[in-house]
Amino acid sequence: MSRDSDIIAIDNDDDDTEQNIPDAKSCQERVEKFVEITGTDEALAQFYLQDRNWDVALSVNAYFGNVGGGGADDSDLFITFDSKVAAALGGSVTTEPPKTFRLVTWNIDGLDERNLKKRTKAVAKILEEEKADIVYLQELVPQTYKYLEDHLPQFHFIVGSIDNYFTATLLRRTTVYYDSHNVLPFNNTCMGRELLLVQAHIGKVKLNLLNSHLESTKDFATQRKEQLKICFNKMKIANSSHTTLFGGDLNARDSEVDATKIPEAFDLWESCGRRPEAKWTWDVQRNTNKEFPGRFKPKARFDRLYLKQASPPVVAPKHFGLIGLQKVSGTDSFPSDHWGVIVHFEVMAIDGGACSSKR
Repeated sequence: MSRDSDIIAIDNDDDDTEQNIPDAKSCQERVEKFVEITGTDEALAQFYLQDRNWDVALSVNAYFGNVGGGGADDSDLFITFDSKVAAALGGSVTTEPPKTFRLVTWNIDGLDERNLKKRTKAVAKILEEEKADIVYLQELVPQTYKYLEDHLPQFHFIVGSIDNYFTATLLRRTTVYYDSHNVLPFNNTCMGRELLLVQAHIGKVKLNLLNSHLESTKDFATQRKEQLKICFNKMKIANSSHTTLFGGDLNARDSEVDATKIPEAFDLWESCGRRPEAKWTWDVQRNTNKEFPGRFKPKARFDRLYLKQASPPVVAPKHFGLIGLQKVSGTDSFPSDHWGVIVHFEVMAIDGGACSSKR
């Protein structure tokens, strides 16, 4: 039996509605598009599409409106599947899960008003040029959040507690599919810091995505280590069927990590070869956005990513690099005072295969 014959007819006495029903082939194409965007199945796709005259945009919005939750306002979760989104997606929606994906974490320094719009524009351009699938952003401010959401419609934005500055996790709509999220404020924070936890999937690969901006400066090392313990514990207790990726601007020193890290967590800079040119993510010697008087020019590995593999492992880290290394055209500023971190992953066969992660 052909797939077209599986389309369920709608019983409706309204002649106009009957005339608006697409042919069987078009219906099947819309079912498949709904399934790909939402990560659901054909039965649910038909349920939503039939009630909305087979309009994919209305059906996708209705679906995500119903599944929204996890402790945030629905407006934070709702997908605006409008003409801008459709244009951004173009012909990129397929039914084949990707065999690779890329994750970026980047503190984009929204608190520095110098060249802010131009810097934010550069961030958006770089994220698209690098073909990021998952993005952890820190130090978003309302102005930069609005700009990025308007100019990156191909991403689903999940934000933490919107305040003076905050975090957001971005999922590329055509490759990574949102399941749920919640926000865990740190009780000991003096700076409004929290952990943003997002559950998502890429094909059959289930993901726990942990994004955070931990307490800043040497004076708050005690609070930061407690926050780091909480984050690593979340990794430790995560379901073994999920691949867990924790990262962000951790402001962490090696000694702080050594005192709190769990054996299950692989440092991805180390796993990908410990390249010295990709080590320092905050480097006043190379990045001139922040001025330090005197000869001492500090550098640190504040921005980090950690992996806890699912059992059995289903992803393999292949490359760890830095982005945002060029000054923004027409300015004397880099996109941020932090370099962005990008990691390339390979998706392994779910039915077999193994990955040896180097420590």
